[in-house]
Amino acid sequence: MDISIIIINFNSSNYTINCIESIYKHTKDVTFEIIVVDNNSTSEDVNTLSDFLENKPIIFVKSKINLGFGGGNHFGYQFAKGNHYAFVNNDAELTENSLLKLFNYSQDHKDIGVLGLHQVNKEGERFKYSYRQFIGLKYHLFNQQKPHKYYSKKTKSDLTSPFTVDLVSGAFMFFKKEAYEISGGFDPNIFLFYEEMDVCLRLKKHGYKTVFYPNSTFIHYMGKSSTNVKIKNEFTISYLYVIQKNYGYLYYYILRVVLLLKYGFKSIVKPKKYFSSFKIILKGGNSLVYSMKP
Repeated sequence: MDISIIIINFNSSNYTINCIESIYKHTKDVTFEIIVVDNNSTSEDVNTLSDFLENKPIIFVKSKINLGFGGGNHFGYQFAKGNHYAFVNNDAELTENSLLKLFNYSQDHKDIGVLGLHQVNKEGERFKYSYRQFIGLKYHLFNQQKPHKYYSKKTKSDLTSPFTVDLVSGAFMFFKKEAYEISGGFDPNIFLFYEEMDVCLRLKKHGYKTVFYPNSTFIHYMGKSSTNVKIKNEFTISYLYVIQKNYGYLYYYILRVVLLLKYGFKSIVKPKKYFSSFKIILKGGNSLVYSMKP
């Protein structure tokens, strides 16, 4: 099996069905399997998806709790038999044979751990953040640049050929099997956000490259940012966890001071937007205790 494609569904079966149909339509000349993980959706949504998957050669596994993004993907990985793993958001749609392109490029470059590609909206306009740099102290203090400008300057190129980046979007990540397993894969402790930064940091520590492949695109029907305060807090919760886990306590302590100053000022200007995150940073300790994760 060349590729195992893992898709998470959570109360959005119509997106999942569209994603699967686009995979079958465009993926040729590679062997692949599709694994769908349902993250404890409503019975109505599960039934809709079950009806569509009936008599199709797709592995459908159901979790009794919402495992989140990282946990759901890692749960699905346990059923995978491919030599590569494609973790694809259910609100993604393939418009060309992207998986074959990524498979061939990965096969030709043994030091690559994971590949990403351009996200576009339904009008074909590219997103700003299909790839970016690690968001650490250096980023907060010196390097808050748009990714294209940052990597164009760093690589001294026009970025039309594949190039090494710190991380690629979690909406479409194409891993070598051995790289995913050696790095430990997605961390189930992270419920939402910063999963790609965490896993790409560990890939780098194990000597694997994260590479952006600019010669293919996929549509991402990403919705607008949620106004739910709990979901917005997950950005801060996951970020603090990833920093503490990968960089150590002293680095984490210094970064926390920087964030306290940054969010403290923002909380004065826009308290409804930033004060809850400021409180989480102020409390410190194990940020995961504030997570929405069941």
